[in-house]
Amino acid sequence: MSSSLIAWTNQPLLLYHGTLTQYRDSILAGIDLTKSLPYTDFGLGFYTTTSIEAAARRARDKQAIMKAVTNIEDKPMVIRYEVERNALAQLECLWFINAQPDAVDFWSFVYYCRDEKLHATGHNRKVGNGYYDIVIGAITDDWRQRTILPNSDQISFHTPQAIALLHISKTAAIVVE
Repeated sequence: MSSSLIAWTNQPLLLYHGTLTQYRDSILAGIDLTKSLPYTDFGLGFYTTTSIEAAARRARDKQAIMKAVTNIEDKPMVIRYEVERNALAQLECLWFINAQPDAVDFWSFVYYCRDEKLHATGHNRKVGNGYYDIVIGAITDDWRQRTILPNSDQISFHTPQAIALLHISKTAAIVVE
């Protein structure tokens, strides 16, 4: 076994969410999906990634937007969740492995979620509240041009059951330099 690999133990999945310090306490107290932005890649939800670097970049982007819009300086931060894989496996997940420009399923779903003229409610499911609990796939760079950020992923949480999994997960808040 390579020295860079660890033995598989079904260890928790580490997920990261980029934010600003002013939102830390609110997020850690309980994620409120009604505060999420609509018309995002996978619809209204709470977005994470497996890359701490990608989450830190997102946090810095939020910092720059906040400073430009309000002239308020806030520190970027990343919230880390240690999600138990067995608990994650109990949720209804939609996975997109292929996000190439010709990946019809992925791009149809992104267009549905992002275009306010197409989007009605949820993920257009006929069960539950219309949402998948979790959606996993690449991060789009330009959804209209069908491009993605290379080597990216996003794991979005869309239902109270999915959010409850994050609430019971071990968390840590990390200030980004």
